[in-house]
Amino acid sequence: MGTRVDALIKWILGAKISHEDFVEKSVWSNQIALRIGTAFGVLFELCNICRVLFFSNIGTMANHRSYLRFYLVYLVCCAAFLIIDFCCNMSVMARYRFYMISVGMILFWHLLFNMHDVYLSGAMAYFTIVTAIFFFSGFLMFKPLYTIISLGICYITYFLFIHPIFSVGEMVNFTVTICLCVLMYLIRYKDLRIEISQVNQMREVQQDLTDAQRDFRLTIEQYELIREQESSITFEWDIREDWIRFSKEWKHYFNHPENISQFYDFIENLELLSSSHKEILLTCMKNIKKGVAYQKYEFMLPVKSGENRWFEIRVITQTNKHSELVLGIGILSDITERKVRINQLEKEIQMDFFTGLLNKTSIERYGRRKLSELREGEKLAALIVDMDDFKDINDHYGHPMGDYVLKEAADIMRHYAPAGARIGRIGGDEFMVLLVSHDISGLKTFAETVIRKIHNIQWNGITVSPSCSMGLAVASAPNVSYDDLYRKADDALYHAKQLGKNRLYSVFSEQTENN
Repeated sequence: MGTRVDALIKWILGAKISHEDFVEKSVWSNQIALRIGTAFGVLFELCNICRVLFFSNIGTMANHRSYLRFYLVYLVCCAAFLIIDFCCNMSVMARYRFYMISVGMILFWHLLFNMHDVYLSGAMAYFTIVTAIFFFSGFLMFKPLYTIISLGICYITYFLFIHPIFSVGEMVNFTVTICLCVLMYLIRYKDLRIEISQVNQMREVQQDLTDAQRDFRLTIEQYELIREQESSITFEWDIREDWIRFSKEWKHYFNHPENISQFYDFIENLELLSSSHKEILLTCMKNIKKGVAYQKYEFMLPVKSGENRWFEIRVITQTNKHSELVLGIGILSDITERKVRINQLEKEIQMDFFTGLLNKTSIERYGRRKLSELREGEKLAALIVDMDDFKDINDHYGHPMGDYVLKEAADIMRHYAPAGARIGRIGGDEFMVLLVSHDISGLKTFAETVIRKIHNIQWNGITVSPSCSMGLAVASAPNVSYDDLYRKADDALYHAKQLGKNRLYSVFSEQTENN
């Protein structure tokens, strides 16, 4: 066990870097994300405040007034952050601490707001705190101790709060999501340490070259120094002669020679490269000629095996003792595995682990995006599926039976879903199916099949005979919002329940029809 822990610690720490280097890099990257995030927070809370003030009866609904207080506090905090960050001249360390305090307050606000929201509405599986945690672990970068403690406090507090309210499946979803966020942060932290270390090493080599006033080609030993943290391709590009030399790792990936003259023309004429990737490389070369000190890009390149792989290029510009631009030296790293890990984590964070479907946040985000992208003749159909009298199944047969029915229902919907449909779990026993199509008749056939198949679910030879009701709404007009579409589908579900349950009721944005 001790060996495994030591190995984990070494993997996390990666390359050795100074505290000052990390703080400087952290402040630079956090500043962009926090400014964008808080600016969005100001606009979003202004909309929420207007909605509560002008579209809700706050005089008779105390809960609206409590929401208004939350919105005002968040608006003031975001506005104060922007004013202080833009107007105050702070040292790098002071700004780093200011960001730590600000992010802690933002997390605390989201934690309290989510608990308040669940307390008032009982919204199952609607974890707004998860959005804040995902932003914290996926876009911001602080030292591990601060990050782990912050996430741990949020997790323990919220877990203790939802424990008496939500099912075991919901708590498992929340726990796994937090673990994935922590893992994603650790991967990003390790990569940042390696990046800072390699930039420092390239600068040291650059300084050695300048001080020695010698030929501006890297030696084999210097290449090995740069590559010691990971297997990478190193290179130097002679600006005046337009000549480039790659390290021996170049041949492992590509069928091109290690020494290439007229490299600018070589890139322009390389047919295997897409125009966008050519533009990235040519822009990088132009920036070197302009004297840009440091650059980093990510793009896909075709390798000699025929596949496309993700690479990251980091370049610094080399000058001589007369401050004349001489070389571009850098590293080309294969980051395919890292991209795959991050993409897989992001997919898993969007998943409801109990059923294997999308979670509420992900299905809603998909619906909003698809509705804004509708083309002429296309429609977005929203189908809400709600299990009828599901509490009776849990009370009569027990929660293991209820969990089994939910998973079977999810499997049935996944198996019979039309091509292109997305399915998500938006509540304890409530699901959403979204489909973009010119003809949504297939979704009605799907609904009828699901109703029939769910009714035939058995458990250990016991005929459970569960049923479900469905509400279908279809939007084709560009001025219909996702909230309007959801409300229409929810109204249709209500009508299906009123008509006796175990059926589909559909309503269009332009007209209504009964089924």
